[in-house]
Amino acid sequence: MDMKKMGELITELRKMQQMTQKDLAEKLHVSDKAVSKWERGLSCPDTSLLSPLSDIFGITIGELLNGERNSGEVISDTEECITNALKYADTATISKIKSIQTICVAAFSIMLLLGIIACAICDLALSGNFTWSIIPISACVFAWILFTPAIKYGGKGVVFSLIALSLFVVPFLLVLNNVVEINDLILPVGIRMSIISIAYFWLVFVVFKILKSRKLIALAVSLLLSIPCSFMINFTLLKIISISFFDVWDAMSIAIITGLSIFLFFMDYFRRKQNSKP
Repeated sequence: MDMKKMGELITELRKMQQMTQKDLAEKLHVSDKAVSKWERGLSCPDTSLLSPLSDIFGITIGELLNGERNSGEVISDTEECITNALKYADTATISKIKSIQTICVAAFSIMLLLGIIACAICDLALSGNFTWSIIPISACVFAWILFTPAIKYGGKGVVFSLIALSLFVVPFLLVLNNVVEINDLILPVGIRMSIISIAYFWLVFVVFKILKSRKLIALAVSLLLSIPCSFMINFTLLKIISISFFDVWDAMSIAIITGLSIFLFFMDYFRRKQNSKP
């Protein structure tokens, strides 16, 4: 396979469809630097991207691999075999990933169910009723609702996990409030902390969505966002339980987060610089 010919064909077809490198990169969920490297013949697309690329340009995978159009000839048996094999490989990979995700969901569910059963049996044996076990049981149910979408659907399931967190955190706090004796703090503190934390998680989700091709920058921004979030939490706790607003541990945490964020910014800069080299 001639990577230079493939790159020239990608360039030609991209320009024919009046797309920029960034436009093509967004369609394939890769960086524009990766597209630039393909077109310069410095690298070639991953196997999983051949099918989407051929669909975008309206050509066969064989034509893409050969780096030239077939000029109307009938596709050869060899090319058809290659096309089918690659499509089968993509389908098999997706199927395998889905199977692994299903197994993980089942294992996670069984683990939580065993925890619920164990807590219920111990509570009934010791007190003859459901008392303290309500807390771990409700925590297990809440964890299942929260993490199952992300485990089952990967990145696509994160938004459903965030929706579940937003919807079910208050009912979970109400359960705790009815069970734990120190009920004058759970709701006032818990609800305020939940609102701040949920807002932060949604912000992180949006940041990674916007900067999906630059994950190091997204991680750095997310870390920096945790600093004002921690100040908001401290300010809220100060008003409720009169804790110190800022202490040496807060200063250390901010220093570590800032240093790590700067490191990630530099990592992204050097990676982009390396990818832009001819």
